[in-house]
Amino acid sequence: MSADGVAVQFVRAAIASTESAGIDVRRATRDTSLWRELARPGTTHIGCEQAVTALRGLLRLTGDELLLLGPRPVLPGTFRMISLGLIHAPDLRTALERLVEFASITTGYSRSRLVVDGATCRIEIAAEPGADVPPLAAEIMLAFAHRFPAWLAARRIPLTGVELPFPEPGYSAEYLHIFGRSPSFDAPVAAISFDAGHLAAPVVREEQELLGYLQRSPADLIHHRDYGTTTADRVRNILERGDTSSRARAEDVAARLSVSVPHLRRLLRREGTSFHRIREEVLRDLAIAGLRRGAESVDELSSRLGFSEPSAFRRAFTRWVGSPPGEYRDRHALAARN
Repeated sequence: MSADGVAVQFVRAAIASTESAGIDVRRATRDTSLWRELARPGTTHIGCEQAVTALRGLLRLTGDELLLLGPRPVLPGTFRMISLGLIHAPDLRTALERLVEFASITTGYSRSRLVVDGATCRIEIAAEPGADVPPLAAEIMLAFAHRFPAWLAARRIPLTGVELPFPEPGYSAEYLHIFGRSPSFDAPVAAISFDAGHLAAPVVREEQELLGYLQRSPADLIHHRDYGTTTADRVRNILERGDTSSRARAEDVAARLSVSVPHLRRLLRREGTSFHRIREEVLRDLAIAGLRRGAESVDELSSRLGFSEPSAFRRAFTRWVGSPPGEYRDRHALAARN
């Protein structure tokens, strides 16, 4: 979606699909501001938050997570089930294999598949012969197939190709904002392609994060997110979700990222940082959070964070924030009482 919000054509197509089932959307929708916005002459986009509210309402009215666009109903909870099946995958290849398999079973687009051909990975969304993939269905499923895996790996996945199985619409300029490139049209199937090197990327999100993602749904799919575009972002993400102690090793993180330690250090150096600095930042943030909670003594927090002795932790914390941990904790507790 663009910086201006969501193109009205997508919202109108979702409403039209809902009305095709005989549902009076206007009567059932309490958000009168949406209708005013759609009726206003010259309106090209609506705000992302308004679009999220509208889509949630349509999902409730249809009882179908694909808004009645698929060959068969997609029951509420399907997306949750699919995403829970992906979150524990070790890498993107496994996650995408599961995604295509689950989507084929649950959405009716049963000829969907993942194709890896040399350096290119391709995800195809297709139904049985004779069953159409309406434009909005193709747009939703391809956007999901692109953005959700990027979220799982906390990395940006630039697309090398987007194919849509219908003639070029009047709003085709919007696709650049959705996919980061212009599609080709009248293709045999709906498909996206990207560098197969991304398939080795580890899934770094955890189930607790996924539950928050699901609770916000479909907000994170609508809002454009540039997930983890830097190596530093990805290193920090792995440290925060793995070994959060002072013993965390560059070798372990490099292995998660499928790169050598020297290459990891070079990438971080280009970004003006280092593994040691990122690890220190993660430890600092964990230490501050622990002291603010007040559930542990300084010695217990020192042990949890992997310091060899409490004095080493005290020296490090003083270097990070300018005061010893005990003094910081007492000052924070006093401020909270006041």
